[in-house]
Amino acid sequence: MPAAGPTLLVAADDRTGALEAGGACADLGFRTRFVRQPGPEDDCAVLDLASRHVPAAEARRRTMLAHRHRARHRCHKMDSVLRGNWPHEVAALLAGGRRVGVLASFPDAGRRCDGGVVFVHDVPVAEGPFGKDPRNPLLSSRPAEHLVAAGCQGALVRGDVVVLDANDNTELAAAARRCRDEDRTLVGTTGAAAAFAANLRSGPPEPGDLALPRPALIVCGSLHPLSRDQIAALELPVLALDAASDAVARLRRGCDAVLATPAAAGIDDRAARNMAERIAALAWQVLDASSAPTLVIVGGDTAEAVLGTRTLRVHGSVDTAVPLCETADGLRIVTKGGGIGDPRTLARLLRRPRRSQEGGTTA
Repeated sequence: MPAAGPTLLVAADDRTGALEAGGACADLGFRTRFVRQPGPEDDCAVLDLASRHVPAAEARRRTMLAHRHRARHRCHKMDSVLRGNWPHEVAALLAGGRRVGVLASFPDAGRRCDGGVVFVHDVPVAEGPFGKDPRNPLLSSRPAEHLVAAGCQGALVRGDVVVLDANDNTELAAAARRCRDEDRTLVGTTGAAAAFAANLRSGPPEPGDLALPRPALIVCGSLHPLSRDQIAALELPVLALDAASDAVARLRRGCDAVLATPAAAGIDDRAARNMAERIAALAWQVLDASSAPTLVIVGGDTAEAVLGTRTLRVHGSVDTAVPLCETADGLRIVTKGGGIGDPRTLARLLRRPRRSQEGGTTA
């Protein structure tokens, strides 16, 4: 690999995935930034291809462009439940002359691959709720079958691409080492990217500042039932998008506030994009009016719309696959993918030690 460029480059197909992977690398001691253009000054640079819902040909094009950036080491983050264009992104990497290892396991998040089948909490992924995703229905729990459908059968036969099993973190680490030893580009989950990155660092990482100043604005555009359960577990008033003034009032009083899209919002791409853009505009209006120091974003499309092209410093993870970032002007931002966590994930997050706007740490 060329020496110029970041130590580690991680490209992902959506914003929450990019920041998840960045948080996991920051946990290992990498100085991590979310950027549009990585450079040699970056230790770890994470990119968002925004390719989850685009046509397959466009996903391939974006992948080829992203991996033209120079880097000492690189990974490509895929969805942990096999949604999106990742098989076509693998095809693009193969077309660019790279060998690939697909590692779709993330044991800490309940995902594992055994015998070439991806399980989520011991249920084959296509047979569980993720398999019925209205925007990304799954036809198979086997990554190899997705790769064949994307035209990678010959590469599988030749061994240019391999699907790697991992049932626990020991097996995950071994599979990640195999990718490095065999000079394969790892295409995998956040956990897989972290296992690969761990091979590039020695010694314990320095602890980061993961405290959350309060109050926090929580915005939820995800329609996933788990995200809605997480919002309900906060036991806070859930404000509709026409109640932005109520959110401002709560935040000015020092109380956390929740803004959420309707649970029955449209699920086609245009409706989802329009809803994400609307909640993004409202989020910044509320933040500007209230000066709230922390923003929590639930949902990948929502995160992309809210954050736009802003460069972010990624501090680390405040829960499994839940990263904490910061803008140049000091706003702290937590992002969470729709299907990540358990029903109490957000409630745990808001019980963490926190900093007030005046400084200091409180319980």
